[in-house]
Parts: sequence; structure tokens; C-alpha cells
Amino acid sequence: MTIVTRSLFRRSRPGRFVASSLLAGSLFCAFACGSTQSEPAQTPSDQSASPQQGIVNRSANALMTLRNGSHTAAFDAYLSRARGVMVFPRVVKASLLVGGEGGNGVLVMKRPDGSWSDPAFYSLGAPSIGLQIGYQEATMVLFIVDDDTLTRLADASIELGSKSGVTMGRADEDDSTEGRVFTKKIYQLVEAQGAFAGISLDGYVITPRNKHNVAYYGPTAAPWAILRGQVPHQAGADVLSRVLAERSVSSPAPG
Repeated sequence: MTIVTRSLFRRSRPGRFVASSLLAGSLFCAFACGSTQSEPAQTPSDQSASPQQGIVNRSANALMTLRNGSHTAAFDAYLSRARGVMVFPRVVKASLLVGGEGGNGVLVMKRPDGSWSDPAFYSLGAPSIGLQIGYQEATMVLFIVDDDTLTRLADASIELGSKSGVTMGRADEDDSTEGRVFTKKIYQLVEAQGAFAGISLDGYVITPRNKHNVAYYGPTAAPWAILRGQVPHQAGADVLSRVLAERSVSSPAPG
């Protein structure tokens, strides 16, 4: 790949364009798609070095950054009403001849006592059409305030947006939830610049990452089993629940 792109850069403007596309594609696949090879199951003793633990750690860091940044009030207000929270710490947008967007993240569910479940792994992606060469990242947190939507997320892939019935709102439009009627199923909080600034998630698709779930928890690790605590707990997941528990206010959890 390196030799080919160097040669294309040297030859012509079209060659440079194709080379830039190849580089953007490589970046997109490296960060969004993940390895195409099957991931071996991890044991509790080696989870700290697993790709899945890396996603958990980045998700915890993303939550901490958003909570302690300019979105503190909105973060705490919506977290207190959330039934579940999805975190995508690094969603990438790599523009090619036909661009692409995507990222890996986790879903946690609020328990009846106000604590949080272990994370189930998911991916977020959508096709994107564009001719501009480039690469950008964003951090996205989704506050799920609707029980049925949370159930749908745990059961299968869903498309976001009014077309599918999973309506979206913006958590940063109102820092307070007091007395507010929630008319949307999910509220998004996005930290980004450039192509991701003010982005709408309509049309994005959220899909369980079954390979990640099995690699982290074992062969019985379906999303609902993870969220309901029916799989062995992984100590590495505690970093995420600690961050969520610091300021969250207990609210009724889904049955």
C-alpha cells in the first residue's frame, strides 16, 4: 500500500487523488471497521490487554471528558432520566469516492437500584456520499429514555430516525430536564468539529458486536444477558460504571 500510494502521488493530480482516497480508506478501516480476523476469546486474566477492554476504557474516558467539559449540566440532567446509555468514543468520518462513517462503542442499562450494568458492545455506522478527501473524529453519547427502544437495541440492529420510529433529540439544546416532556426516544450529545459539527444521526444504524461480546464475556454473551447480569462479570467493566455513578441520579429502571 505504501509503495503504491507513493508512486501515485508522484505521477499526476488524479494519481494524488486516488492515493489520498487509499490513505483515507486505510484510516477508516483501521479505526471504524476493526480487525477482519476472528478475535480469540479472552480469559479474565488477560482482559486488560484485549481490544474490547480498550473500547471500554475509551468509553469511560469519553464520558468523563463530556461530563467535565462544556456539557456538564446537560450530561447530568439527561443521565438522570436515561434508561440506558450508549457511548461511541471515536466515530470516524473518512471521505472517499464514496465515504463512510462508523465506530465501536458500548451500551449500559440502568438497574432498579440506579447502578449500571456491564457494557454490551455495539457498532455505529452509516453510508456517506462525498468527494472531499479527509478524516475526522467525533465522540457520541446517546441517552435512551424509552424502554421499548432499549429493548429493541438489545434484540437486534436498529436504524435511527423518524423513518424507523426511533426519534432523536439533542441533549445540548436544553441543560435542564425539569418539567420537560420527553417527546424523543433518544437524545444525543456529540463532541465534534468540522464535518461532524451539528450532525444528525438519522439513518445511522446501531448493531450488536457479537464477536466483541463473546470475546469479552464468553459464548453465552448475548446483549440482553449482559445487560441483565446473566454472564460472568468482568472487573475491567467497573471503570465505566464508576464514571457513570459519580453524578448520576437514580430513576426508575426498565422492567
